[in-house]
This record gives sequence, structure tokens and C-alpha cells, in this order.
Amino acid sequence: MNAPLVCGLLLAALTLRAAEPPPLADWMAALPDDTPLKSLAIPGAHNAATAGMPWFAACQDLPVPQLLEAGTRYLDLRVCLDGDGHPAFFHGPATGGRLEDLLRTCAAFLAAHPRETLLLDFHHFRDGAEAAADARLRALLGDRLFHAPPARSPTRFVDGLTLGQARGKCLIFWGAADTRGHFARDDDAGRHPDRPLHSLYVAAWHTGPAERFLDRHLPAILARQADLPGLTVTQAQLTDGWGIRGPRFRDRALAPRLDALLRDWPHPHPNILQRDFVTPERNRLLLDLNNRPRQRPET
Repeated sequence: MNAPLVCGLLLAALTLRAAEPPPLADWMAALPDDTPLKSLAIPGAHNAATAGMPWFAACQDLPVPQLLEAGTRYLDLRVCLDGDGHPAFFHGPATGGRLEDLLRTCAAFLAAHPRETLLLDFHHFRDGAEAAADARLRALLGDRLFHAPPARSPTRFVDGLTLGQARGKCLIFWGAADTRGHFARDDDAGRHPDRPLHSLYVAAWHTGPAERFLDRHLPAILARQADLPGLTVTQAQLTDGWGIRGPRFRDRALAPRLDALLRDWPHPHPNILQRDFVTPERNRLLLDLNNRPRQRPET
């Protein structure tokens, strides 16, 4: 093989490699330690542990290990007790896998990717599962659990939290009245604006047409959350109000429009954006916002 041809092939290979996007499993690793978590656009998964549930309950196709590899860093989790008394995941009447398996997955992921951070949001409990869920968290995550220093306000602490402080750790947000030492979250109605995590949900907005949600209600959610302390979760999924057609039907109408919007995002920069049926491609659209200047909402 002649020298010019070899050089050409090497140059083509290097060009192709340079054009490849960074691996999603380590997207946080490329960012400086002093980056505030609240300044980032972070991919999240709505009802993250529902892959494999029946059609009327499944909000994800990818199991949690693949969601993490695809760049998802926020997991929306709902915990009940299964028939054997183990904490497991539910959505509506459907029950899925056990919490302990997900926690082992998270610990293994952080061991393999120590510069990443995971945000686990437990905001629905059933069957008195709180104590069992808390026990599994402490047993299986141990020193990967992230707690605010006792002398500081948890909300102020999360508001100023940087990647450097949080790398290799899990932040646990807890929706029950007894937080068991985890970070308290606001309820979906926004009645506790002083808490470290906010996730506004207005049923009338999320059960309407996709066009109206994106044109009218999504901007209103972003504006209401823009100046709250701590982290914010923008719920970018639609809900099947009748429970007949299922999450996938609503996502088919919403997803192409939301993807197009993310490519030319006109709104204030979101923090955590949760979606149904997360894919690597959908996460890349959101992560690309981290390369653009942040906007402030119009007043």
C-alpha cells in the first residue's frame, strides 16, 4: 500500500473519530468540577423503572442500566411492597422489578463511571414502603449516599452544589412526610417552594394536546421554575387521562414536536428534563443545550 493512500486513510479515520460525539455514559466527566448542578441540562426518565411493565403502565423501553449508559442521570421512582414484602416499583396497578436490583445497578455504574452523579427521586410510595426502601438505600449504596452537612440548610446546599462535590454520589430526594434524612422534595403542586427539588405537574396541562402543551404550558412551567432555589425537574411527558391508550400513544404525538423544539430551543435553559421512552438520541438533543448560552425568562 503506497504512502499517500495510508496517510489518507489515517486522516479519514482521525476525522471520523473527531466527529464522533462524546460517550453519553461519561458526559459529566468532561465538565469542570466547579459546574453547578442547577446550571446543567440533565436528562431524566419519567417512571424510570417501568420497562417491561404492561402497555398501560410502561413509560420506558430501556431498562435502567441502559438508561444510565444513554446519559440519563435523573430517575423518577415509585415504590410499593411486592407480594413478598420487598420494595418494588409500580405504576398504577402494575408492579415491576425490585428496588435492590436498581440500587446495585446504580452502585456498579458509579464504580465504573466515578465522575458521574445520579439523582434518585422517590416521590410516590404505596403499602408503607418507605422504611423498607430507606433500609435498602443505606445497605446497598452506603457511602455513595449524599447528605447535606448538618450545619447547612439542605436547600441552600443543593442550590450551590457543584459536580466536583457530587461526583460518584447519589442524591436521594424523598416525597414522604418523614424524609429519613434524605433531601425533601416539593410536591407536584408546588406548595413547598423552599425545598431542594421542584417538579411542577398540572394535570390539566399534561392531559391536553401536544401542541398546546409545548406552545403554552411548557413555557409557563419553565418560567415558574426559573428562580426557585435548588434543582428543578421539568415534566415533559403527557399523561393519558383516561388510561385507555397508554403512555406510548401520547408520546407518539409529543416526541417529534419536542425533539424539534430541542433542536432550536427558544426557552430559558431547563435543569432536569424528564421524558417518556428515553433514547440516547433524545438525551443528546437535551445535552446539546449545555453548549449554548443560558437564557433568562422574559419579564
